[in-house]
Amino acid sequence: MNKTKENQTQTTSNKIQDTPQMKSNGGLSRRGFLKGAVTVGGAGAAGLVGSSALVGLGVQTADAATGKARGAKADNSIYPQAEPIPKLSVPAKWDYQVDVVVAGGGGAGLAAAVAAAQRGAKVVVLEKNAFCGGDTSIAMVFSGNVGSRLQQKLGIKTPSLADRVMNVGYNNLVTPNPTCGRDGTMVRQITEYQADTIHWLEDLGVVFSTQRVLGLPAPGILHCPIDPEHPKEDWYYWHPHTARGFTEALEKKAKALGVLILKEHPATGLITSGKRVVGIAARNIDGKTVHTKAKAVILATGGFGANMDMLKKYCQPRRVEGARYWGMPGATGDGIRMAQPLGAALRQMEEVEIWDGGAVRELGATGVYTAPNQLVRQKSLTVNKKGKRFFNESLYKGYLYSFQSAQTIYQPGLVSFTVFDSNIISKEDIISKLGATFCEYPCPWFEKQFDEYLAKGVIKKADTLPELAKMLGIDPDGLVKTVKRYNELCDKGEDTDFFKEAKFMHPIRKPPFYGVGQKGGSLFNTYGGLVVDEKFHVLDEEWDPIPGLFVAGENAAGGASVAYGITMGRLTGEFASGEVIG
Repeated sequence: MNKTKENQTQTTSNKIQDTPQMKSNGGLSRRGFLKGAVTVGGAGAAGLVGSSALVGLGVQTADAATGKARGAKADNSIYPQAEPIPKLSVPAKWDYQVDVVVAGGGGAGLAAAVAAAQRGAKVVVLEKNAFCGGDTSIAMVFSGNVGSRLQQKLGIKTPSLADRVMNVGYNNLVTPNPTCGRDGTMVRQITEYQADTIHWLEDLGVVFSTQRVLGLPAPGILHCPIDPEHPKEDWYYWHPHTARGFTEALEKKAKALGVLILKEHPATGLITSGKRVVGIAARNIDGKTVHTKAKAVILATGGFGANMDMLKKYCQPRRVEGARYWGMPGATGDGIRMAQPLGAALRQMEEVEIWDGGAVRELGATGVYTAPNQLVRQKSLTVNKKGKRFFNESLYKGYLYSFQSAQTIYQPGLVSFTVFDSNIISKEDIISKLGATFCEYPCPWFEKQFDEYLAKGVIKKADTLPELAKMLGIDPDGLVKTVKRYNELCDKGEDTDFFKEAKFMHPIRKPPFYGVGQKGGSLFNTYGGLVVDEKFHVLDEEWDPIPGLFVAGENAAGGASVAYGITMGRLTGEFASGEVIG
C-alpha cells in the first residue's frame, strides 16, 4: 500500500498548463494532506460495512475517527448515498480545457491518463483523495498466465488465448458467480492485451519479482511488483506496500508526460450539452467548484464497496449483512451514479466478491491477512453456531477464497467457527498438515499476532471443548457431538459426510483447544457497473454509446481486478484519445 506523501500538485512548469485555456482557479490546496501510512478499508459509517454485527465474536473494529482518509472533504455528503448524481449544464466559464479528463486516479485511471498522454492528448486527472492509487494501491499482484516475456523467460507454458478467455468463467461454486456476466468482447480484448500491458508497465519502470509464489508451480504465474523503495525485500508476501510498484510508476510517468493531477478534487457531476458529455465538475478542498471541459471523459472512480446505501439497494440482503469492505474508503460508486442521469445501462449490480477472512476488521493493507483471518481460512474443522459442520473445509474450487464465506453467510447468524487442537495450531503444523497456500499461508507476522489476538480474546483458547464452545458462542453439546463424529472420520481416513480430502483430516483431541469465529467475509470487489462497447464507450439502455463518455476499471460491469483494471484503463485511454485527436 502506498505510504502517503505530500499532496503533490502540478506547477506552472507542467506541460499541460502551457496552453492559454488551462487556468487554475486556485484550488490546489495542500490542506487535507494525510500524514503517515495511508489507512484503507472504508472508515466511517459507509465504510465499516457490517461491523456492528461483529459484536460477540470478539472482533476488533476500526475507530472511524482515526481511520478516516480526508481526501473527499469538499463534498463528502454525496458519497454515502445510492441516488444518481444529477448531470450539470455548461458553465459560464471553464477552469480547464483538455482533450481527455479522467475521474479517478487509481490504477485504471492512471493507466488511462498515461496511455492518452502517450498519444499526444492533453489530460487532467481528478482524484478525490490526497493521494493516487485507489484500490490498486493495496492489490499486490497482476494475475494470470498471460504469456509475458517474464513468463517465457521462466519457461512457463502459455495457454491459448481461447483457453485463457474461457478460464475467466471458472467452475464457480460461489453464488452468485461474480464473473459470469462479464461482456465477452471486453474479456477477449483485455485478455489479449494483458501480456503487452505487462511489458508496457515494465517500460514505465515496474519491476516484477521472480520469486516463487506460494502454492503455485513456478514464479511468474502472478506478476508481483517490487516496491521501488524496498527493492531488497523483493516481493514480500502480503507486504503492505508492494503495490507501490504499480501506482508510483504510473503516477510518475503521467506527470512526466504533462498530465495534470488534481488531488482532493472529487468529481461532482457530468456536464452535458444535448446528449453529449462535454466536461465534468469537481470540488476542491476549499469547496469551490472546478469545471473541466474535455472532448472525452473517462470514468474510473472505482466500485461501490464502501457505499452501504448502494450495497443495500442492489445486493442480496444476507450478503450485504455479511460483507465488510476491505478496500479504499473512496470506493463509493461515484462514476456509476454520475452516468445514471444520462440513461447509462447498469449490469451485475447485485454481484460482489466476498472472500473468507471475516474474523477481524482492521484498517490497513494487512488487515485481511491478520492471524485470526488466516485461521478461519484453514482446512481444520469448521462449524456453525449450532456446532454442526456444513461444508467441505478443503473445497476451494470456488472463486479463489470465496467458498467458505459464501457458505457462512447462509448459516444462522451469518457466522462460522474454525476449531483447532494443539497438534494443528502452530505455523509449522498449518503449513505441513493443512496444505496452506497463498492467501491461507500464515503471514510473516503470524506468531506475533497470534499471541496478541489471543490476549485480546479474538482467538479463543480452552482446556475443554464445552468451555471453548461457550467462549465462542457455539452450542456446547452440538460441538462435542460434531467433534466426536469428525474424529471418527479422521480415524477411518475417509470423510463420508462432506468428502473432505483425507490428507487434511486431522482429529481434534489434544487440549488446549483453539477457535476463532468469522462473520460473513471480506468484501473485495463489486462487479456491477456501466455497460461498455468494444471501444469502452458507456452505453445507454438501448446499447447506444453516450457521446463523449468512456469508462475504465471497476466502474465498468465486470471490470474488477488489477489485471482487468490496468489493462482496461490503458485500452480506454488509447481509444478515447484516438477518437478525439486522431
